[in-house]
Amino acid sequence: MAVITIFRQAGDGGRYIAEKVAQALGYNLFDYGTAGRILVQEGFATAPKVFKSATDFWDRFTRVGPERDEVHVMFRSLILATARNGNVVMLGRGCFAPLQGLSDVLNVRLKAPIPFRINRLKETRRLTTEEAAAHVAKTDALVADFARDSHGLSPDDINYFDLVINTDKVPLDAAARILVDAAGALSGNRSEKPSTATLEVDPVMAKDVADEFERIAHLRAETKR
Repeated sequence: MAVITIFRQAGDGGRYIAEKVAQALGYNLFDYGTAGRILVQEGFATAPKVFKSATDFWDRFTRVGPERDEVHVMFRSLILATARNGNVVMLGRGCFAPLQGLSDVLNVRLKAPIPFRINRLKETRRLTTEEAAAHVAKTDALVADFARDSHGLSPDDINYFDLVINTDKVPLDAAARILVDAAGALSGNRSEKPSTATLEVDPVMAKDVADEFERIAHLRAETKR
């Protein structure tokens, strides 16, 4: 059982890598959509017009507002419950922060130069250079601010990460293979350090996490039929 957290930058291929790693390992994938659905279920769905999608959810709560402190506390609880569930690739803002020092967690930082990321967004999303550059600048500031504000840690400090990969130099499929191999080594680790099994989690949140992953697995199985 292992947990991989991936902190990415816009346009660095992080989602592609996370999906490939989860598929190769047979792990669950935890992302903003997963988090949004669970947190809405936890009681944030008080205004349907605001919570009509996970995107609206995150747009609302990653900006400064009266609810921000509350969602930060809930998000940390969700991260711990998801990690305690195990066998998961966690792609999200600040997932690395509450999971420091655990023997079965691999905290990964992806990075790439801005020109590379702009060009990749132009290709994958069919944006203009100006649109891609604006998206990179906005998203970088948003995710870094969320990690610092929510957890008090800067994603620019590599001491919080076990592995840093530059996707401008390491092809995405190669990066995915590196993480798969690292997860295998992590699973065989017999370190005396604490593990995710020692995490104290909210039982209601833990059930919601398990139920969500079961729902996703069911949908995946139905799709294959």
